[in-house]
Amino acid sequence: MEPSDIDIPALLKRLHLATIARVLPEHEERAAQVGLTHREFLALLLAEEVAHRGGTRITKQTRAARFPYLKTFEEFDFVFQSSLKRQQFGPYLGPEFITEGRNLILSGRPGRGKTHLAIALAYRAIQNGFEARFVSASALIDELCAASRTGTLRETTAGYVHPHVLVIDEVGYLQHADAAANVLYGVIDQRCLKRRPLVFTTNKRLREWGDVLHDPQLAEALLDRVLERGQHIALGGPSWRTRHVPAQDLESSSDRSGNPENQATPS
Repeated sequence: MEPSDIDIPALLKRLHLATIARVLPEHEERAAQVGLTHREFLALLLAEEVAHRGGTRITKQTRAARFPYLKTFEEFDFVFQSSLKRQQFGPYLGPEFITEGRNLILSGRPGRGKTHLAIALAYRAIQNGFEARFVSASALIDELCAASRTGTLRETTAGYVHPHVLVIDEVGYLQHADAAANVLYGVIDQRCLKRRPLVFTTNKRLREWGDVLHDPQLAEALLDRVLERGQHIALGGPSWRTRHVPAQDLESSSDRSGNPENQATPS
């Protein structure tokens, strides 16, 4: 068979190379104009295909993560939130966040940027080729409690153990069910055993988690597992949401969420 007789679009369709099929005419013209070698032409087409597939994967995984909104690490204002240093999050920005199973607890009063950072770190993991899942603590506990009543707790728990990164948002913001510690422990224990990272946000001191989850001993065991390979960072400073309100119109800005200064417990 002569090369001119080969149906290239049909072959590309059969090989599921839709992006190459789409850009081929444009790049054929460019190759002729600038005199690309065969290798350069092939490399250009393959790069287009890989880039498009990467973008498609990120879009798909971002949708599957169920973020309430999308925030990136680059968008976080470390000048305004001066209680933090950008360097503190270095261990959570690369693939080692996942491969080393690092955990993180972000605590602080409302408006300090906890959820922004949690989403940004999970999104960075997606960009690095991993899967992530976001869920509020109340929604997760309610779902697990309902599954326990219907005999499907194992299957439901497995769904939250599977993603490479799990963000559990707003621990203690709302009243949690009496069985909160019991059902949460199953998810957290299995994830820690598999070294799959957890990111928590909370407005409570860690020593208050026992009251929040209605079981001080189990809450202590839960935190022990999380912090074995993780750290706790407390966010201070003023609220981003009320930055436009004069300070004298607000209540005292002293941090009642825990440590007034940023602290990190190394893994």
